[in-house]
Amino acid sequence: MLDERKVAILAALVEDHIASGAPVSSRAVLERSGLGCSTATIRNEFILLEQEGYIAKPHTSAGRIPTDRGYRYYVDHLSPGSLLDTTRTRIGSFFASMHTELERILKETTDLLSEITHFPAVVLGPGLRGHLIKDARLLAVEPGVVLLVVVTDGGRVHQVLLRPSIPATPKEMGRAQELIDSALVGAILDDEPPDLEFSGLPAPVSSLLGLAADAISDAAEAGGDVYVGGASRMVDLWEDLAKLHRVLALLERDAALPGLLGGPDTETTVRIGTETGAGEPDLAVVATSFDGGGAVGRMGVLGPMRMDYRRTIRVVEEISEALGESLDS
Repeated sequence: MLDERKVAILAALVEDHIASGAPVSSRAVLERSGLGCSTATIRNEFILLEQEGYIAKPHTSAGRIPTDRGYRYYVDHLSPGSLLDTTRTRIGSFFASMHTELERILKETTDLLSEITHFPAVVLGPGLRGHLIKDARLLAVEPGVVLLVVVTDGGRVHQVLLRPSIPATPKEMGRAQELIDSALVGAILDDEPPDLEFSGLPAPVSSLLGLAADAISDAAEAGGDVYVGGASRMVDLWEDLAKLHRVLALLERDAALPGLLGGPDTETTVRIGTETGAGEPDLAVVATSFDGGGAVGRMGVLGPMRMDYRRTIRVVEEISEALGESLDS
């Protein structure tokens, strides 16, 4: 456990490095921290903090920079940040005027999160598990291809193309639709296949119903859509082109993003450096959850370890809360 003076020195060093991006001198720490001691005392504390792994000294500078452990200690002990009234007003106005389909709300929320934090942002839409099926339609779009459209009580729309091994006639399509209406409408989406009765049915009908049941079960099990905003901001965040390309590759891999943002819990998480599991040392992820009409989604931002954590955490939480209230209204 660090004593009070070391905590103040580490906090001042982290905040100065976040602001400048450069190694921090003992004089800069003294001025920022307001400690009543000499620069020599600060340098002595630097040595101890370095020995304990909280800061490091680049070879080309007399100053120090935070390590992963230093950032972690800073984040775990920082006081809550606050937002300017203009930022709060902007977030409130955005959601007050946002009355449209869920997909557009989530996409524009991603853009808002990126614009306010100045970092690339990711929003993972809530899955369909737990939603009630309000309607389910089978639509023939071309020979041998049927579009299944599922509408939930929360206004979510899920579409999937079915390709039955045996094409169904219009009459057989009608029979399949009747069975779907009676068995699915009003049912709750979960991981178990819907209870559809196949015995005694013509092969084209049972084939189509089997595909529909599997598709609905998959929709309940899978997470929601992934929305990414502000990827172009990375050019200003990472000067190293190789590093830039690695982080961009992460954003382009939808399957990797849920792991980066963490599980669908309600707590805010801050992952720093190796904690992200992305194999990128200079990466930090701030994320939290939101409630989307009974189902949970996740949102967050990606940036270098040298991010303003106090402000970023506050923005992510504020937008998450406003989004949840908007979806529940």
